[in-house]
Amino acid sequence: MKKINIIILLVAVSFSAVPQTVQDLFRSDVQITWLGIDYSHVKLIGNFSEFFEIGERSSVQIITDYFPAWNRIILDERDKYDIRGMLRKTDIYYDIDMIMDLNTRANPDSMESYNNRRFTADDIQTYVDQYNLQGKEGIGVVFIAECLNKGYQEAWFHFVAINMGTGEVLFQNRLRGTPSGFGLRNYWANSVYRIINDIKFYYYNNWRANLKPSGQV
Repeated sequence: MKKINIIILLVAVSFSAVPQTVQDLFRSDVQITWLGIDYSHVKLIGNFSEFFEIGERSSVQIITDYFPAWNRIILDERDKYDIRGMLRKTDIYYDIDMIMDLNTRANPDSMESYNNRRFTADDIQTYVDQYNLQGKEGIGVVFIAECLNKGYQEAWFHFVAINMGTGEVLFQNRLRGTPSGFGLRNYWANSVYRIINDIKFYYYNNWRANLKPSGQV
């Protein structure tokens, strides 16, 4: 009996040590955690000082007021911002505290820009290396914001799937969202809404049919 218990323990340890792969993102039995939207490296292109609202909006105010608001709206309006449907999951675990804390430490002096620098796969892995994933299991999904471009009326985000046991980026794809609506919060939140729907109705099936072991599509 003791020998059998040891064998069972070894099998369990071996199973838990099996590294996650990009294919696991599409498996129904793998836990997926929504980590939030990482705005800590975003560039704001255009004049954000006045935006569909009376009063000025500085970079500091965007960090303190809008980064949290753009993350919380996904939790508050889960039927609209359908992360579960996007990933074909009956259940999603939400854990945005780490990303929310990271966003508070964004540098307001470097956020405003005239140009956008497109993130590379190495950039994405470097950003993920800064995440505190201790104690987290399964696959984590995060949107990493690249730019909010008022002039071109577009936002660019990277969909990123992470093996939270190792911190390895399993998969990432750069996606464009079109903002709309009144008020700074709703205008840019709608760009995220459109990306979620684009993944849900098009990209998910495309990704699943054209899997690569790691890196960028």
